[in-house]
Amino acid sequence: MTSTISRTGANLAQRAASTLSTVGLTTANAVTGGLARRGLPAARALGADAEEISRYTAASPRQRGGVFSNLEQAELSVDADFRVILDMARRPGRPRRPIPVLSPDFADEVRALGATWLGHASVLVELDGLRVLTDPVFSRRCSPASAIGPARMHPAPAHVADLPPIDVVLISHDHYDHLDMPTVVDLAARQPDVRFVAPIGVGAHLMSWGIAADRIDQIDWWDEHTLSFGRGDLTFTCTPARHFSGRSLTRNLTQWASWVVAGPTHSFFFSGDTGFSEQFEEVGMRLGGVDLTLVAVGAYDPVWPDVHVNPEEAVRVHRMVTGDRVRDAVMIPIHWGTFNLARHPWGEPIARLLPAAAANATTVVVPPPGGAIDLLTRSGTALDDPAWWEASA
Repeated sequence: MTSTISRTGANLAQRAASTLSTVGLTTANAVTGGLARRGLPAARALGADAEEISRYTAASPRQRGGVFSNLEQAELSVDADFRVILDMARRPGRPRRPIPVLSPDFADEVRALGATWLGHASVLVELDGLRVLTDPVFSRRCSPASAIGPARMHPAPAHVADLPPIDVVLISHDHYDHLDMPTVVDLAARQPDVRFVAPIGVGAHLMSWGIAADRIDQIDWWDEHTLSFGRGDLTFTCTPARHFSGRSLTRNLTQWASWVVAGPTHSFFFSGDTGFSEQFEEVGMRLGGVDLTLVAVGAYDPVWPDVHVNPEEAVRVHRMVTGDRVRDAVMIPIHWGTFNLARHPWGEPIARLLPAAAANATTVVVPPPGGAIDLLTRSGTALDDPAWWEASA
């Protein structure tokens, strides 16, 4: 039976939901926390501590008592813990057949507007001759420990060594399935010119892993920052999201965000992790609409209805942020199919998304892992087999 948690218990419920959404991380955190206290390298994945993070967040008007919160209350309904854990252990979110994975062909010439889905929330976006990589996670598990936590359900389409030159790594928040220490450390080492853009506080984790502070830009909600490159400028606007943060049992020390990235001609929206929020209407109104959206459609669950959108809500978010350009804009679904983080069947996010999009005149492209699309010519491997996912579901 589902019971409704009172407002006074909402914080405890949110902690429970966040722990259950990444099964196994509580155990991993306990192990790595002990290692951290002993100064062992295996605990580095936990990132910065509260004191280090506070150097970058203390001045934010959006945190109180050292923690951030959502503008909208996140009321949660929580099933009995044992039932949730049992359901997750049965792995209902695994595909019935192997997931097809394409090997991306990264051309030397950068598209004016293109995208390659690399699994989960990792997308290589080509924007006005520059490359932005969102939430790169190429490790086998999204966890602080290599032996514990949700494992990939398909191989990574590419590894760091396979990537073309990246201009910016864009991070939405510090959860393990969005901020992967081995991946970002490898990226920083192999590509010394790459810059990192993140919500405030998240940069402290990067610095704790040895990435120089002058390569990192940390931005609060509704702030913007322009980076200039030899091939042009990109403006990053940190926009609201309805979620939470944390790499251990202490939550919400760092900010979480969605993003709008604009070049001279084109722009895209990246949802990161979020529940539904009317604030996305303001994103579309203030930033003039975008050409492309990358919106999470998976890992929704009755346990955490306010911190992950379902597919129908994802269509609404797309339409809100595209504004007047909704007729021409394209939505690419992310945050599904790679890690089993909720109790819905593997193919359900897309099975629900496509009819919702059709009913709302929304153009959706569903790439297989490694699939690419040129948004201007409407060509690419992402379009070769639109129903590819059905065979795996």
